[in-house]
Amino acid sequence: MWTRIFYHVWWPGQGNDPMYLANTSMNRARNNYYGNNYTPHMYTNGKDSGSNTNNWKNDPRSYLNEVGLYEISIQGSQSGNSLNFDVISSSISNTSLSSDIRLYVATILGHVKYPNSPNGLIDHHDAVIELLTGNSGKRMNYSSDVKLIESFSWSMPKNFINHSLIQWSSEDIKVVAWIQNYNSKEILQVINYDFE
Repeated sequence: MWTRIFYHVWWPGQGNDPMYLANTSMNRARNNYYGNNYTPHMYTNGKDSGSNTNNWKNDPRSYLNEVGLYEISIQGSQSGNSLNFDVISSSISNTSLSSDIRLYVATILGHVKYPNSPNGLIDHHDAVIELLTGNSGKRMNYSSDVKLIESFSWSMPKNFINHSLIQWSSEDIKVVAWIQNYNSKEILQVINYDFE
């Protein structure tokens, strides 16, 4: 599966992007983790795809036929702006003690409108709201074929509810979870879950 998520940054404008301001520590931490210093800028499977739209199309294609050693699934329910869900992950082999494999679980807004955007970009997609396993993820140790379950109960932060600059619908809240090699930045498995 290939999915896209977007972290917002504090340039080239005045640092007034409401999706950046809603969670500055997360956006800065993830931006620094990837070593990003310009926008728009895409990373595919942890590798730099730059700002070239041909790369944005072609780089993901190079991974589509790969078979992963990890599995990940989500099950849960939504009530308005609140979510209750489990992330179930496993590996077909044991995690070596020297590896740094981490689980990330992010709440996402599939569509956000920013009508008075200074740069004219009104429609934003798959904006990360919050990383529920922390900005650096949760370190995982997998044993072969043993399922690990992480449970979450989450509600939309107050700074998003009735925000004066952006518009969104609770129908567009979803969860993206992924397993990542923290050192190489390689994404080992991902799932995109819509509460429908």
